[in-house]
Amino acid sequence: MTETAEEVAIASATGGASRVAAHAGITFAGLMAANVLNYVFYTLVSRSLGVEAYGAFSSLVAVVLILQAPALMAQTVVAKLATDMAGDPNRLAGLVRGVERVTLIVALAAGAGLDALSIPLAHFLHVDDPLLVTLAGACVCGALALPFLRGFLQGTSAFSAFSLSNVVEGLAKAVFAPVLGLAGGIRGAMGGLAIGLAVAASYTFVAALPHRRGTPVHLSLRAVARSSAPVALAVVGITVLLLFDVVLAKRYLDAYAAGLYGAAALASRALYAIVAFVPTVLLPQAAQRVANRERTRGLFGQALGLAALLCAGAIVLFALFPRLVITTIAGKSFAPGAGLLVPYVYAIAMLSLANVTAMYNIARGRMRFVVPLLVVVVGEIVAIVVRHGSRVEFLQTIDVGHTLAFLAAATALGGSTQSTESERSNRRACAARSGG
Repeated sequence: MTETAEEVAIASATGGASRVAAHAGITFAGLMAANVLNYVFYTLVSRSLGVEAYGAFSSLVAVVLILQAPALMAQTVVAKLATDMAGDPNRLAGLVRGVERVTLIVALAAGAGLDALSIPLAHFLHVDDPLLVTLAGACVCGALALPFLRGFLQGTSAFSAFSLSNVVEGLAKAVFAPVLGLAGGIRGAMGGLAIGLAVAASYTFVAALPHRRGTPVHLSLRAVARSSAPVALAVVGITVLLLFDVVLAKRYLDAYAAGLYGAAALASRALYAIVAFVPTVLLPQAAQRVANRERTRGLFGQALGLAALLCAGAIVLFALFPRLVITTIAGKSFAPGAGLLVPYVYAIAMLSLANVTAMYNIARGRMRFVVPLLVVVVGEIVAIVVRHGSRVEFLQTIDVGHTLAFLAAATALGGSTQSTESERSNRRACAARSGG
């Protein structure tokens, strides 16, 4: 009995929905486990160091994460390219080998650069020991390598390996940093963080090895980078908004206030980490549907709705039990920071929704939101530099700024689609194979 076109379409849609649900479930479980381990890491370190020392530790970690922003950008770019090339093993192998070379160069250069600036950066952050900045440089090497390599796993929908990579990172940090921190204070904690990141990067490199199979086709990384520049700028903008305020808090607030602010940031960013599985799955799935000329608006609606539901739940939880949340994560000495949680988690909720919207626009090739987003980023930083008298002023600024970031990301929802170089090359390759 022959199936009708409608039955085939329904079966295809059902299979696609099941596949997306399976990927979402695997990614959510893996990232949740990684987040739990990540917060075990931060909790143990905060309890072993105390409020003032933890303020210094959190500012150094924020520097590492800010420097990781280009690599997070690269993860999104590599994931998009890997999705476009997934049907051509030779082009995918060429991409893998080219990106591996870039990863090694960038990681070593960034780590060495931070080491060279250890003394002036320690002075800027009011950190007495420049060796701590040197150890942060070692952390940067692993922190930069991880997102580059995870981009291949995300883009090829290898979500089991992608999730395990995040779990390995969380576990390694939770083991090495607190143990060495107990023995060596902040130096030990930073050294343990560097070891944990190196372990995770090693596993992820091994997990990405299967994508090196095939006869590599040379790719012009310069052309790819040029066409991917808007994607890079968008990811950098969102990452800076997520992290920059803790660095400036260490600069402008006293040590105790900065420690409380860092603990509130740690607790609230848990929401961003939880919601992260939504754009992680959305990007390759939406990009694949675009390549197949299928509709994506329903997929985006489901993703944004799920993210909004998670955000609303977090805000309610933080409003009802602020003291319990912050003392569970950071310890009883951080209880005075409970009043910071609700405004901070609202800001993170807005940024999470902005990230989901931005990833959808990137998958669709709609990039006109990038300039408004960057204007918001610059404006928010300038506002804090000008107005930083208290923790309340910090929170007021990021609440307004992160809300504007979400609105900026939404400006491209009705925009035109812009093809990347890889998408155009992939269509030409498919056409050539069809013609042959």
